[in-house]
Amino acid sequence: MIKNSRNLFAYALAGVLAMGLASERLAAQQTADLILHNGKILTVDASFSIGQAIAVRGNRIAAVGTDQQILAMKGTNTKVLDLKGRTVIPGLIHTHIHLNDEAESNYGGYIGFEGMKAYPIAWGAVRSVQDALNQVRGVFEKYKFPAGEWIYFGSSNTPGGGGEGGGGGAAAQTMSVMLDGMNRYELDKVTPNNPVVMGFTWPNVNGVLVNSKAIDIIWPQHGDFFKKYGRYWIDATGQPEGHLESPGLRWALEQLPEPEPPVVAGIFKMMNDEQIAEGITTISTRLPVYAENAFKWMEQQGLLQVRMAYGFETYFGRMDEAGAGLKEAGAQMGKGSDWVWPISAAPSAIDGSGARMCVAASRVDVASNLDKWWGGNGQCLQDIEYKGPKGAPIAGNYFREFMEMMARDGARLANTHAAGDRSVKLTLNMMEQMQQRFGKDSTKNWALDHCRLVDPTDMPRAAQLGLMFSCEFSLGGEEAVRTYGDKVANSFPSPAKTMLNNNIIVANENGGFQGLEVSITRKDSRGKVWAPQERLTRQEALIVGIRNGAYYTLRGDKLGSLEVGKLADLVVLDKDYMTMPEDDIGELKALWTVVDGKPVFADPSFVAEYGRTVTAPRTLVSTLADLRLRRKSQQGIARR
Repeated sequence: MIKNSRNLFAYALAGVLAMGLASERLAAQQTADLILHNGKILTVDASFSIGQAIAVRGNRIAAVGTDQQILAMKGTNTKVLDLKGRTVIPGLIHTHIHLNDEAESNYGGYIGFEGMKAYPIAWGAVRSVQDALNQVRGVFEKYKFPAGEWIYFGSSNTPGGGGEGGGGGAAAQTMSVMLDGMNRYELDKVTPNNPVVMGFTWPNVNGVLVNSKAIDIIWPQHGDFFKKYGRYWIDATGQPEGHLESPGLRWALEQLPEPEPPVVAGIFKMMNDEQIAEGITTISTRLPVYAENAFKWMEQQGLLQVRMAYGFETYFGRMDEAGAGLKEAGAQMGKGSDWVWPISAAPSAIDGSGARMCVAASRVDVASNLDKWWGGNGQCLQDIEYKGPKGAPIAGNYFREFMEMMARDGARLANTHAAGDRSVKLTLNMMEQMQQRFGKDSTKNWALDHCRLVDPTDMPRAAQLGLMFSCEFSLGGEEAVRTYGDKVANSFPSPAKTMLNNNIIVANENGGFQGLEVSITRKDSRGKVWAPQERLTRQEALIVGIRNGAYYTLRGDKLGSLEVGKLADLVVLDKDYMTMPEDDIGELKALWTVVDGKPVFADPSFVAEYGRTVTAPRTLVSTLADLRLRRKSQQGIARR
């Protein structure tokens, strides 16, 4: 890794010369299908080599080198583009985006609630239990559901929807209604004939409310599971009152009807379009079965233009089947096509967000209005002592038992929400124990997402155990200072430099160019720098945002750099990433995005300059701003 940018071009020249002989031999053997020359090719390879030109043959990188070397590969049918000095980078890799959820929230209005099989609760408009019940009653009156059909209510994006995913920003009165006022008995008043699952303003893998009809169905079958592993809240008589946390809530979620692939594929494609317009060519996420099926269907139909590395959601929470099923899952890690492939079979979340983060760091003030329910350590789902704000006692540690089976059977931990520093510590403890029991490779490539609070002093141990991270480059900011004090606020949030210095693989889950900028500047919206010691160089930011993302998605041999033999995913930028002001990097634009050797996105200005040379039958010609105008966010709802 190059630490000093002043040495960049010395390294680059050496890299170009080193590539020269190999490129000339390739040129003598075969011609290229596509050549880009007279540019700055940031390969993001191990030495951060920079070339002048690049050649693509089929869906692979054929060569990178000087203009003379690469133009020698021109044949009769070769497309040749003069970059006119422009910069080319490998496609960005976004290691934590729920593309299906984003599509449903922003574009769900195109298919409606019936198509999504999810119905809205605008929690931001709720100030009393009756407010919530009136909304539920209105949905039932409108849609006339058949008796016995399972119904799912999610937090909507309608005006006043209150979709504060972390669970800390909604009004205290609304939270009180969700967590104290609402229960299965209240929900029963307006849902007498249907089993109902109700989501709140955080992901449903962290907590839901069910009515008595739902409990009457799942408790006779899985009551022993709930008694052993929890986590369900109880009333004054010790009976379940309707609130479920992980892992038991999975038995309710799996009952819900799901949309068919052709129904959601259109809105998934719309979100896909936004990604390629940002220069993102690979994403990583966890997927429910319906979304997994939809993306595979899109691949079959030739509609998928972003590579999808995903985590199975089907195994966690089903201990009965997991004993045999995780062996099957372990055998699939990293397999599949180059468009859709599984990389994990882990819990979706091992803690919550905001006040629900599982923390060891001492608080100096309240985190949010949720402290009343999740004060202290937060929602520490890996900890047997945690039983929820009003939970029944827990006899077994499901998370430990499940992760033990994962280590035994090679089913990888990744795509997993882990916001707090105590969650990281508990995971490291488990990894150490699993490696002692099953061998060091039993937790190979395990990873945690988010990095909102990570104790930098844990990083040598994380490196020794081989834990990866996917960081959203949270800066903590004034809220972290207020909650945890200045020292934690300026050291715990996303300590990516410390991770790199410990030779830990850390990827960027902020997504596009704004994520690169924040990792470099560590500035908040007001220009204040947080944890300056954790700032990345421009080279390091690309390594984290691209090459390390390829390792996270188990495709380091095929993605993450512009090297001979790797898949031809690349982006032409409108400005020079290496020399432009660092505060403007977030404003970079993708002029041309190529995936698998084919142009999938072109900015209209690029098409005006180069004509049909830069388009193909499925090339999207637009701008990111225009694509986002298609959103119908006021009518969307995510099933998460």
